[in-house]
Amino acid sequence: MASPAVPDQLLPLYVVVLNWNLPADTIACLQSLQAAALPEVRLLVVDNGSTDDSLHQIRHHFPDQVELVALPENRGFAGGMNAGIEVALRAGAGSILLLNNDTVVESTMLATLLGAAQQRPQAGILGPAIYYYDAPERLWQIGARQHPHFPVPVNLGLRKIRRTGGQPFPADYVTGCAMLVRREVFEHVGLLDPTYVMYFEDADFCQRARKARYEIWCIPAARMWHRVSLSANKVKPASRYAFAWGRGRFYRHYPHGHSATLTLSYLLLSTAVKAGGDLLRGDWQPALWLWRGTLDGYRLRPLRGPVLGVTHE
Repeated sequence: MASPAVPDQLLPLYVVVLNWNLPADTIACLQSLQAAALPEVRLLVVDNGSTDDSLHQIRHHFPDQVELVALPENRGFAGGMNAGIEVALRAGAGSILLLNNDTVVESTMLATLLGAAQQRPQAGILGPAIYYYDAPERLWQIGARQHPHFPVPVNLGLRKIRRTGGQPFPADYVTGCAMLVRREVFEHVGLLDPTYVMYFEDADFCQRARKARYEIWCIPAARMWHRVSLSANKVKPASRYAFAWGRGRFYRHYPHGHSATLTLSYLLLSTAVKAGGDLLRGDWQPALWLWRGTLDGYRLRPLRGPVLGVTHE
């Protein structure tokens, strides 16, 4: 099967940032994006049904520089991002950067990602190196590769960056915390799957892009920092359930390693270990929702419980 032709037209670049009741973090993220000072970059904030004064604060700080889409309700991470993606595509975006609001980016990150995409026409999705905000030299995520024997992907880290001398390298997955996507990818494979609501919608999207013969690349020279789990920590049981449900559903659809049985065994063992840790700390409710999420997701049952009060990892 021939790979789809992907033109080099990447501009304008739309950066879609999703906000839910964290205006201070969203404003800091937007300010770091403005430092890039690239003329053909458009900033678009989707407010995911916030119940605080997020809309007022964002409009006050960016009266003209940021386009704001206010959703009447919380649609989860995938649904909220899709609303922004649709606006960007209608406006003629050549590429779209999906970006968590609890992040700040290096001033050169956007230019570095765009340059790497320009040099790799078949790179449909590109991800930066993401570091911990509170430990700026500690890598959080950059990408993952499927392994022919392991039941889950193998995370790529600093060792991979050192082996490649900091040069770009291919991967099978990058995180939806920050992914640059060519317009043509959305046109060929569709948007994020809103069924996931949050968690693993990015892995599902990467799977669909790879099946459409688009490449995924990690760009170590593009750097940013993530305030990990600020939103998710607000509703811990719901976050645990949403993660476990998305993981169970994803691996039911896309078994890794030698067999689906091995993948299921890993999911059950991993859930038992994490739930056991919760119980040792006296946190029985997160442990219960973790098990419910794993079983519901793997059995392809509908979501249950209050999972919309979180936005992403």
